[in-house]
Amino acid sequence: MAVEPSGISGPSRAQLARLTSRGRDIVSVDDTVARLGLSRVDAAKLLARWTEQGWLRRVRRGLYVAVPIDVERPEQWSADPLVLATAVWSPCYFTGWTAANYWGLTEQIFQTTVVKTSARVRSSEQMLLDHRYLVGHVPEKRLAWGVRPVWTGGVRILMADEARVVVDVLDDPAVGGGIRHVADILATYLHEYDSDLLFPHADRVGNAAVFKRLGYLCDALHLTDQRFLDRCEERLSAGVADLDPTAPPTGERVPRWGLRANVRLEPRSPS
Repeated sequence: MAVEPSGISGPSRAQLARLTSRGRDIVSVDDTVARLGLSRVDAAKLLARWTEQGWLRRVRRGLYVAVPIDVERPEQWSADPLVLATAVWSPCYFTGWTAANYWGLTEQIFQTTVVKTSARVRSSEQMLLDHRYLVGHVPEKRLAWGVRPVWTGGVRILMADEARVVVDVLDDPAVGGGIRHVADILATYLHEYDSDLLFPHADRVGNAAVFKRLGYLCDALHLTDQRFLDRCEERLSAGVADLDPTAPPTGERVPRWGLRANVRLEPRSPS
């Protein structure tokens, strides 16, 4: 049997209904001021009271999410992690293993959501309600390409497209679960999508290490033809990059690709 939140008066119920109408599950103090005509002090007090009664959950200071009335344990209920992140860090987009799983580039499930935002980021590891996030800052201009609007929970969010996912995890293997998992994502992408689509995105990122890792992985694991490898090689720069920046800087150097193979990969047979 469902345990309902504590009692709420008729006028308060009407106020809450007005505040959360049209699917607006996430509300702020500013929303409450605008929609209910209250002062900021009164709006903050009202939201705090509804939170104590179990009708709302506090996401962070000044931001709340409505709890469905049929939830058995309101204090443990949580909203869609993508919806919460969009409310807090917009403008933002989702990438890394989060987007890779969304597009079917990996079947591995990660409990942490990867989000990139143009907003200021104080800490890369953050929590919203019961959800863990890996948050990174990007210039706002990076939100204008390689992303696709999708809908979840009635909310429009931005998801890195398939090629952008691959480029992002090559740019920062940590958001792809490490270079071995990045190699699996890359192999799945190349099996299902046009390899040439990777180059415009990688050129925009402006990190030559992307082409070093891309060329090395495709060469070592026999994922593409020579024409593709030549295009990667044309874009190389001086210096030596680590195959996986999160791993110890040991291992042999690979002059052709200008990197240190500091992670051992399982070779693949040519397709």
